Amino acid sequence: MMQGYCSDRHSPAVDHRRRYTVVPRADGWSVAVNGALTLPFPKKSSAQRIAATLQRQADALAGSRRKR
Repeated sequence: MMQGYCSDRHSPAVDHRRRYTVVPRADGWSVAVNGALTLPFPKKSSAQRIAATLQRQADALAGSRRKR
């Protein structure tokens, strides 16, 4: 059993939301999140559409987790 001290102070909330961005690559455009990249898309508009869709889904999931 570990012994320790429990403080009544709360730690500040940290923003852990994922942000999907579009980055240029040698072969096209990729969607990036937390350092991970997709395979390149030939058109920037395609990568932007995928990034927006993923961001919308991530925000919806984060919202459903906060309501619990």
